[in-house]
Amino acid sequence: MTSKCIKNEQWTVNQLISKIKNQEINKPKFQRKRKWNLLPRDDNDNTPNEQTYIKFLYDTENSVHAITFGQETNSQKNCFSNIDGNNRINAIKHFIDKPFEVFSNYLDDLIYEINNNLNIDLHDKNTLINIFRNLSYTEIMNFKYHMYFNKNGYEGLYSKIQIFRDRIDDKFLEEIRTNLKIRGCDNFESTVKINVNLFEGYTTDELCKTFEDINKYNSKLTETELLACRLYNVTDFDINDNIFKIELIDSIKEYYNDKAEGEVLNCYIYDSSIDKLNAYDFIVGFQNLCNKKFPKFIEKTDVEGLSLYFKLFKLLYGSYSNTFTTKNVNDFKELIMYACNLFNKIILSIFTDKINNKLFNTQCLDKLTTLKKNNMFMLLSSIIGFKKKEDTDELIIKNNLEKCLLYHFMVSDLKDKDKRENLKNYDSITYRAGGGFIDNITKNLIANPEIICNKLTKELFNDLLVQLYNEVNNPYQRKLENGNNKNEKRRPLKFFEKTIMFYFYKEKIPINILENEFSIEHIFPNSSEWNGELDKDRTGNLIPIIASINSSRGNKHIYEYYKTDIGKSFCKFIEDIIPNTDTYENIISHEDRRPRIKNNELYNVLCKENEEKYKSNFITCIFPNK
Repeated sequence: MTSKCIKNEQWTVNQLISKIKNQEINKPKFQRKRKWNLLPRDDNDNTPNEQTYIKFLYDTENSVHAITFGQETNSQKNCFSNIDGNNRINAIKHFIDKPFEVFSNYLDDLIYEINNNLNIDLHDKNTLINIFRNLSYTEIMNFKYHMYFNKNGYEGLYSKIQIFRDRIDDKFLEEIRTNLKIRGCDNFESTVKINVNLFEGYTTDELCKTFEDINKYNSKLTETELLACRLYNVTDFDINDNIFKIELIDSIKEYYNDKAEGEVLNCYIYDSSIDKLNAYDFIVGFQNLCNKKFPKFIEKTDVEGLSLYFKLFKLLYGSYSNTFTTKNVNDFKELIMYACNLFNKIILSIFTDKINNKLFNTQCLDKLTTLKKNNMFMLLSSIIGFKKKEDTDELIIKNNLEKCLLYHFMVSDLKDKDKRENLKNYDSITYRAGGGFIDNITKNLIANPEIICNKLTKELFNDLLVQLYNEVNNPYQRKLENGNNKNEKRRPLKFFEKTIMFYFYKEKIPINILENEFSIEHIFPNSSEWNGELDKDRTGNLIPIIASINSSRGNKHIYEYYKTDIGKSFCKFIEDIIPNTDTYENIISHEDRRPRIKNNELYNVLCKENEEKYKSNFITCIFPNK
């Protein structure tokens, strides 16, 4: 039996880099991906970054805090697994490979000299600058023009700069070398010492536990990152659905491939023929698989805090200890897939791709991106809660979630902060407090899923829409002081406006007609003139219309729409929005080059009536049985 021991050593940077190049150091499965930025974001940025760490090594000539490696009992001799210090290793390797990416200012004088005092063309200048930018630490310390240029295929460029070489070499290269040396005289690679802890004779499982012990009190390591080691050996479960399992394994492979990208160490790659699926891989792979199937609302697993599917598993089974059984894992998969599929149906009902993209463009779909992790945690918890209740009709679930989402999105359209904050009190998925609050809410949603929208009433939606209408109705004089028209461009529409029109059209217009290309247009033309004040873009003056019909109208009479067969066929479905000839002509005149609204009061009356029709239809749609 191999004895265990912990050794403390000091390696030079040269020794560390040599081991990396020889692939003697591996990044294990449970080690997190490197996170440090290259440079500080600003002068007051105290977050770890590569440049600050390298400056620290210059000042101390020592890493101070040890980098920890494990030498596994089943690994080759002198092959180490990095347990702690991945960011520091990446920073050191990056600096040695590309020092001028870390300290670009060291090249400033040389670049100025090349750009202003070398008599060569711009292409050659850029080539020369890029040569210096990409030199490694070792190359810059041992740089010989003739040898480097000939070895790397720059013989022609060397002949052009040869007469300037001595001046560049003496004045600038020596200054750069001095900046890159310790105290201006010693080589960084051989002078700086890296303190190293070596855990010898430890198994992978024991090294995994060591990683957890080192980092569990480290606030910079998130709960999801710690779960990579806590769940490392939790493998006592099977997945029953073989097709799902194949997809899951592909997702896990992709996760570890992405995790390895940009790392300087030889990284773990998932191999299903060797590696047994553990609980961490299952949750991470499952969420990333769902991200591919439902990219509009399921994000990839993130390491900020606790990722969504870890939250859901803990909610359903209480903890991660002794809960990853075959039954729980397969039940979890079924519940989550049911919730995601149903939520997708709800989204398609509200934001039907086929209709919405043609009728209202993608602005409404963009609202989905505002749903964050905790919003989705609550929404999916409610669906799962309904699923656990026997005999819950799917239409009831969809209607509950539909109301919840529409209210949540519409409240965000309010500009008045006080009104918005007051109405948020009825929004069940607004995130207002910390983790304990979310945990309590989601537990309640599992037991009582109907609370997702039990505060929402017809009266509340009515009041919300009235307030939204009032905010977007902003009457103004048509002319500016310079005589030009004010607001000649159309006002961008709010989410609530497009939504209530969408629901109106879903109710009124056959689906086959909605296959056409649509645009939202003015009943009384956008180019209209008027005296006094009114808002040409108020909601009641807007109708979605088939684009080909509208293009033939221009700024003419609205009954241009009826001059084609398709126009007649379409307009009959929305005749309660389009005014009859008498009403229309009492409001506007087309006698001049530009139409003129002649009765502002009648205009506002008609707009208000249309707004009420949109509003009433919408509320009836989302409260069908009340």
